Order: sequence, then structure tokens, then C-alpha cells
Amino acid sequence: MTDRYPGFNVYASSGALKFELATNRSSEPVISVDGANKSGDGYDWGHKLTFQVTPRETTLFMCAVTGLVPEFEARNHGEDRSKSLLLQNQPERGMLLLRMQAPGRSIIVPITPDKAFELGCLAMRVLSSQVGLDPATCFSMLRMTAARLYQQKS
Repeated sequence: MTDRYPGFNVYASSGALKFELATNRSSEPVISVDGANKSGDGYDWGHKLTFQVTPRETTLFMCAVTGLVPEFEARNHGEDRSKSLLLQNQPERGMLLLRMQAPGRSIIVPITPDKAFELGCLAMRVLSSQVGLDPATCFSMLRMTAARLYQQKS
């Protein structure tokens, strides 16, 4: 993780997302997501929602991004434990759908296949850094362990 990856944006008619590699308070690599609703000709980044996928959640998040499980959901985030994030596979629509929520606010943004690929690359980079394995080994282990167990759980 010595070279800097700036992340990427997803823009839609409903809102926008910014995904980037970040570190949490414990200096662990995490996926950070900023979301903003559409406002006039732009996006309301002044009232954005920010969400970090925790190290414990990264495996299920990665399984959802790659389609190994239908969705990822995380709740009780933020200082007041009121934020949530839902990432759903919608293969019939050819996309992922991400919904971020906080009290009185909701941001829903579709993620096209090209941006889903970028998200998979970013998530794998974070997961690989967290566990200290190369991406190919990491993905193989993800399929053989976590994805299998998450599928049986649902």
C-alpha cells in the first residue's frame, strides 16, 4: 500500500458516490464511501454521507461486489450508530445498487459494470492489505471460505 490510489467516483441522475482507500482510527486499511444526492446541476457534497466498511465487514462486502452473494448490508455505523449501507446485486438490470441511509436522509445510486469492476479492484486491494495475501490467493480463499459460508447462512 505504498503507492497512493485516489479512488474513483460514480455519477448517476440520482446521486454520486466517491470510493477510496482510507484508514480507520486503528490505522487499518478500509473502504471509505462518500455519497451525495443530486442537487440542481451538481451534487450536494456539502451534505454528504460518509461510511467506512470495517475490516470485519470487508469479506462480505467483497463477496457482494463480485456476485458471490446477493447483497451486503451494514448497520449501526457512525458516532450515533444510525448509518447504514446496502449493496445489492441486480443482474437483471445489469448493475449493483448502493443505498446509504442516515436519519432523514437516503442516497441511492446505481453502479454500472465498469464502476463495479473498479469497486472490486479497490475492495480487493483493501482486503489483500488487511490479511497480507496477494490478490489472487485472497480471492481464491474468499470463494472457498467466506462466500461459501455466507451463502449457507442466508
